[in-house]
Amino acid sequence: MSRSTYSINNRHFEVWRGWYYHTPKPQPEIPYDIQLVTLRLVDALPASELQQMEVDARMVQPAKHVHFKRQRTQEILNAGHGSCALQHPEVARAVLDVLEDQHAKRYKLIAWCIMPNQLHVLIEPCFPLARIVQDWKAITTRWALQHNTRLGLKLKSKGLWMKRYQDRFIRDKKHLTEVIRDLHESPVVAGLCETPEEWHWSSAHTKRH
Repeated sequence: MSRSTYSINNRHFEVWRGWYYHTPKPQPEIPYDIQLVTLRLVDALPASELQQMEVDARMVQPAKHVHFKRQRTQEILNAGHGSCALQHPEVARAVLDVLEDQHAKRYKLIAWCIMPNQLHVLIEPCFPLARIVQDWKAITTRWALQHNTRLGLKLKSKGLWMKRYQDRFIRDKKHLTEVIRDLHESPVVAGLCETPEEWHWSSAHTKRH
């Protein structure tokens, strides 16, 4: 797969298929920025774990509470609680199909990583982000519930995803490079593989099947 330098100003990016987005005609600026979106499965953060986190946070200096909770939350997610429905290949494929379907329509898909209990997507939207995420969740939830019994996903009536999602704006070129690196290394940090390229459900994976 060929590589390119990420850029924001001239709107050229290396995307997951290894080809470059380019248009010979100037595009009008859109009122949105590149954003990292994270969705978590509804049962990925058990109440008991969150309660213990709050107890432990009392032992941390107030100025460090945000960092402590962010780090502990990621540790809980990496522990693989809940149904981890996204680890099923058919579910992961269905989620990826939804992401791909709206590429070049509602957003530019720059990078992504499907983890067992969460999803990280880096996009440049040209459509309201809330609507994009709402559609992702609605379509994938409907699909998962339809195939719940056949795949043994053990999903309950609450559906697939948590109501809230996390989004972060990309500040500049350096930040973009760092976010893509961290996104691709997510399965390595979670102990799911040794290198980002080994994780099949990620834009770092160089061989699509």
